[in-house]
Amino acid sequence: MTATGTSLSEKCRCCEAGEQGGYKRKLVREKENMTAPKIDAGDYAFSHEMSVRDYECDMQGIVNNSVYQNYLEHVRHVFLREKGVDFSEYTRQGINLVVIRAELDYKHPLKSGDRFLVCLNLKRESALRFAFYQDIYRMPDMKTVVHAKITGTALNRRGRPEIPDELDRLFVFQ
Repeated sequence: MTATGTSLSEKCRCCEAGEQGGYKRKLVREKENMTAPKIDAGDYAFSHEMSVRDYECDMQGIVNNSVYQNYLEHVRHVFLREKGVDFSEYTRQGINLVVIRAELDYKHPLKSGDRFLVCLNLKRESALRFAFYQDIYRMPDMKTVVHAKITGTALNRRGRPEIPDELDRLFVFQ
């Protein structure tokens, strides 16, 4: 079960280090049941269910590519809020969490009214960078919609990268 109480149906092994420091994802589908592949919710630190709204679609009737970044950002914020990270308090302290790179692989479009699940893992990439590995799955068939890696850092009052202790405790070291 996920944080939303949804049973996932496709097994994903995320964030495996590839050659040249890159990442790759391996999807393992059960051949016996190709209509409902299995996802192990334990492979993700967090998941959140959402629905496509009409105004998010373009003239082709599918979600505009830029909207997926909004979905990913919303779920990152929900995750951090649930973990006790308060953006407005960070801002008052002069700390800004910023995205420095966004990599998205679009696999299958969403349409108006589609329900979908956004899953994420948070990983420390270096002393001053962290990455959210996020996947979007269409429900109920759990078809892969987007794979994303969002790299960020935190900037202190002087505008220099510095990871706050509260955020540092959330990282998964691998």
